[in-house]
Amino acid sequence: MFFSVRILGANSAVPNKNRFPTSQCISIGQEKVIIDCGEGSQINLSTYKIKRGKINHILISHMHGDHVYGLPGLLSSLNLGGRTEPLILIGPLGIKEFIEAVLRMTYVNLQFPLEVKELNHSSGKKLIESSSLIDIFAFPLKHRVPTFGYLLTEKRRLNIRSEAIQTYKLDISQIMAVKNGEDIVSQEGKTIPNAELAQWTIPRSYAYCSDTIYDPQLAPYIQGVDLLYHEATYLHELKSKADQHKHSTALEAGQIAKQANVKRLIIGHYSSRYDDLEVLEKEARQAFENTTVVQQGDEFKIE
Repeated sequence: MFFSVRILGANSAVPNKNRFPTSQCISIGQEKVIIDCGEGSQINLSTYKIKRGKINHILISHMHGDHVYGLPGLLSSLNLGGRTEPLILIGPLGIKEFIEAVLRMTYVNLQFPLEVKELNHSSGKKLIESSSLIDIFAFPLKHRVPTFGYLLTEKRRLNIRSEAIQTYKLDISQIMAVKNGEDIVSQEGKTIPNAELAQWTIPRSYAYCSDTIYDPQLAPYIQGVDLLYHEATYLHELKSKADQHKHSTALEAGQIAKQANVKRLIIGHYSSRYDDLEVLEKEARQAFENTTVVQQGDEFKIE
């Protein structure tokens, strides 16, 4: 099953040329999840040919404008496009009031069901949404306003062994039975255990840690994930500024990745002061070698 992260924007604070504020699109099979929705998100949905109608969930980390100013426009566009399918919006307390106020003041009457779930837990990792393909967890981050990180974990599923189809000449109904965990009876009347026909997948995972001060308590929430996104607004030489604004440095992002024993780290939310983003990547790699600084349009496949 396809599992990828597309970067729609990765700048901090304000839009810049070719550097929109934070937004990502996560594709898992046919499901698409938007995480944060800064200005310019819709432009890049079009640029990278991402179908808006496939979006099932929108997750907002916190209520700072560079993470939400694109959201009312996206909802309005979905409405103009004739959407009728339900959409789930998840974010901190205040997200419901914000959306309702903007839509009311701009005379937008949504023609599709919008379910808003507000988060208010101050500790721990909680399951907040589950579908046939994924589980979505939320955990608190430490920023200037209530902020949440997200963990998306693929559901475990049975994959039929390709050689089993040929060996036992399985028909469509038998293949479906195997995928449902059932044993089958061969043409010779022999019962074939499901374990010989299929194997369970190893669930893949993606963790998203937006604006947050360096916080080792995050490590247990994201332990061993296949891909971690962690903000890296400043170089470590500006740690005092990072602490003041409740942000992390590139070095600290690498340290969190190492503590959590993740497989790969991607960093973003960089300050506009940095024209050369490689310096951020280089610094993070001092703590965690398998690090990549994200650029708008990048796609990271989780194998």
